[in-house]
Amino acid sequence: MWVAIIVAGALAVLWLAAIPADFRARRWHHVHIALLVAVVALYAALKQGAIDLPALTGAVQLFVECGGVLLVLALLAWGVGTICRNHSYMDIAYPLMSLGVAAYGLFRSGSGFSLHALLLFALVAVWALRLVSHAVRTNLKVEQEPYASLRRRYGDRWFVWSFFAVYALQGAIVWFWTAALVFAMAAPGGALTWLSAVGAVVWLVGFAFQAVGDWQLKQFKKDPANRGKLMQAGLWSRTRHPNYFGESVMWAAHYAFALAHPWGWVTLFSPAYVYWFMGYGSAAPGNERHMRKTRPDYDDYARRVPRMFPRLFAPPGASR
Repeated sequence: MWVAIIVAGALAVLWLAAIPADFRARRWHHVHIALLVAVVALYAALKQGAIDLPALTGAVQLFVECGGVLLVLALLAWGVGTICRNHSYMDIAYPLMSLGVAAYGLFRSGSGFSLHALLLFALVAVWALRLVSHAVRTNLKVEQEPYASLRRRYGDRWFVWSFFAVYALQGAIVWFWTAALVFAMAAPGGALTWLSAVGAVVWLVGFAFQAVGDWQLKQFKKDPANRGKLMQAGLWSRTRHPNYFGESVMWAAHYAFALAHPWGWVTLFSPAYVYWFMGYGSAAPGNERHMRKTRPDYDDYARRVPRMFPRLFAPPGASR
């Protein structure tokens, strides 16, 4: 417990001190620092007996330990990115960090290497390895945006600030996203149930949206006749971001597995955060800002096609 308190306290202080005075998105960092401190404070209260909830204590302890795993992986990724002068490696590290949490959760699983835990780990592994293979093609050789622009903007300060701006922040985001995954791994018993089946089916739906959407976009870009054009066919005629929607659905599947734990219901914030982040907080808005600058017909496309949740039966001319 004291190790967690000391590490979290030191990380919070160093993180706050590292934020540049001219950095506009300070609040984004402040929120995640506050959440980090709040989780460790809850953990301390549970361990000290101020809150007597044994089942919750075990799950929160595993969650805190997974936070330590993410910190170590973030430091390793930052070291590699710093040496190679390429912090877009974070896009490769992100799914591997999530897989690291799943692996540690499996090792410390409340039900041992049960079918419940093994199935969940296998789903995370398939998702992570597919994303890694996808990210390696674009991020391995050249530093991508916005990392390249941030390097130029902060100069010598980027050496330290890059850890907190890129790896600590995204590590904290992944930590809160994995809450349902961790509680699922901490669940006792371990037999496959109807919840496991629901989780697997939901995950397959999300995987189909992400994998098929990425494949359709890749095929569209391969055709020279489509240069400068906007992809509006296939799944992209149903939702403007089938890959982001699929990502959020796969993370939501973890919540079905988490309900096997007595306190799993409290992790609803995990899939909710992923859906908000992907659709409205960062991923989709950033992509749409770029598309509006480079595709003059994007506004018309946005009026016809929903941002995230796919249109199922609406006619092609329907609005959002």
